[in-house]
Amino acid sequence: MDEVVASSAEAVDGIGRGSAPRTTSLENKVALVTGGGRGLGLAIARQLAQAGARVAVCGRSKEVLDAAVAELTAEGHEALAIVGDVGRPGGVKAIFDAVLGWKDRVDLVVNNAGIDDEALIVDATEEGWERVLRINLTAPFLTTQQAGRLMTEGGVVINIASIDAHGADGPYSSYITAKAGLIAFTKAAAVEFAPLGIRVNSVSPGYAATDMVAAAVDARLLEKMSTAFDRVPMRRLVTPEEVAHAVVFLASPLASGITGTDLIVDGGTLANLYILDTLTEES
Repeated sequence: MDEVVASSAEAVDGIGRGSAPRTTSLENKVALVTGGGRGLGLAIARQLAQAGARVAVCGRSKEVLDAAVAELTAEGHEALAIVGDVGRPGGVKAIFDAVLGWKDRVDLVVNNAGIDDEALIVDATEEGWERVLRINLTAPFLTTQQAGRLMTEGGVVINIASIDAHGADGPYSSYITAKAGLIAFTKAAAVEFAPLGIRVNSVSPGYAATDMVAAAVDARLLEKMSTAFDRVPMRRLVTPEEVAHAVVFLASPLASGITGTDLIVDGGTLANLYILDTLTEES
């Protein structure tokens, strides 16, 4: 029995096949982070690079991407900027071609690019709805499809979803729908790709200190959310670095047995149904 256990432990490493998992090291792995030029995407790219990965960041702004790569390079990391739009026909393939031209392989894909569209359902446009689903759901499908074709020695795909996938949160029906679909797609891809040695998981941030949140609220409210966020048990926004740490864990050999899972990083928000609290306030 001991021999069987030892043999199984030696068969996996979380990225492909190799030695037993011991660390979060991603040494010499090639990672692609979509929407990686700023905010959460840059935090993820930085943490992956600190774990040893060579990181390609893609997005639509050359200026933003060049600045991000300059930062990463100055910190001693190997990085590449790829100007591309995952929402345009052929955009995903062009991005992968650029990564392959750089390092001739891809070991890890993080689908972070995302947009929202604030609109009541009765006011939402078909164009706005389709644009959100194109960026937040169809693009991850296309990148995951490419990963399945290219990761012949195993690999990892991580989709950045949201706690909004679990319920309504304001007039963002297209965003909520896309993120819920992304978690479902993650499970489907995890099952289909498991025999290929490719793990597929998602990370669902709660309200985080990102550009998207900062743009949605004023400075006073942002300060309150950062220090006295009553709806969140930890009473604050989570940080991009905390979300990035979850991504690094799922990408690493320490998560070699995890696939098809959504890892929630929300300071406890979804743990509290907030029913009794509301009734008490109203009484």
